[in-house]
Amino acid sequence: MLCFEHLVTPLLIGKSLKVSFFNPFRRARVERDEGEIVIQVKWGRERFNIPIPSPSLTPLSTLLATLSSQTSLPLDQLKLIYKGAVLKDPSLTISSYGIEDGSTLVLVGKGGPVPSAPPSSSSVAKPNGVGVKKNKQPETDQESVLVSWISNLVESVLNPLIPSIVTFISQTDPNATNKPKHIPPFEVLQKEHARLSELLLKGLLDLDGVQIPQSDWTNARNERKLGVKKIQEQLNRVDAAWGERKRLVG
Repeated sequence: MLCFEHLVTPLLIGKSLKVSFFNPFRRARVERDEGEIVIQVKWGRERFNIPIPSPSLTPLSTLLATLSSQTSLPLDQLKLIYKGAVLKDPSLTISSYGIEDGSTLVLVGKGGPVPSAPPSSSSVAKPNGVGVKKNKQPETDQESVLVSWISNLVESVLNPLIPSIVTFISQTDPNATNKPKHIPPFEVLQKEHARLSELLLKGLLDLDGVQIPQSDWTNARNERKLGVKKIQEQLNRVDAAWGERKRLVG
């Protein structure tokens, strides 16, 4: 006759092994290895605080696999953005990307849907023309053509959003000098923050997908780098203002 303990023990062991495999970072919460760092990954309105035991040894692929499990997004459609740049090589370690304790990364699903605009009943400004499919990169042997196309791509991302960004900051930043008389509810502002963030991140992904056909096309590379900087600056403004707003209700 089998003992109850003999039946339960293998099940518990199997379960613990499954959890450890599902999330390799979960064990770090218990062991608290020396040299561990904790990073934050933003995914829409979700926030994941993930401890990484050995950032100099842990490859990016391990972090991506964990995020894929936690978000149910396909692994091959995940992209992580850090300081405006897409982390492309999953074989490189976390520390090789300059990621440190307290760093914030942004997770996006490649080709995923962009959040819709908030209800029209709110006073949050909505840009016109956002979400229109961008023009295909031209096939050209002239660098000036590509430089002009990249510049237009950046403008097509920022120009429709700037009015909404200015309005959003005036409604969320307590230090804003142009604060309106009516402030939308917290939930409306939360949706607007998610929408603006996703659209700006989509712009960063579009720039990341730009192909520079010639290695000596430095002007095109610089134009793309400048575009990334411009979009990242607006994303930082939006996130900073929203952070101030959340502290008021924290």
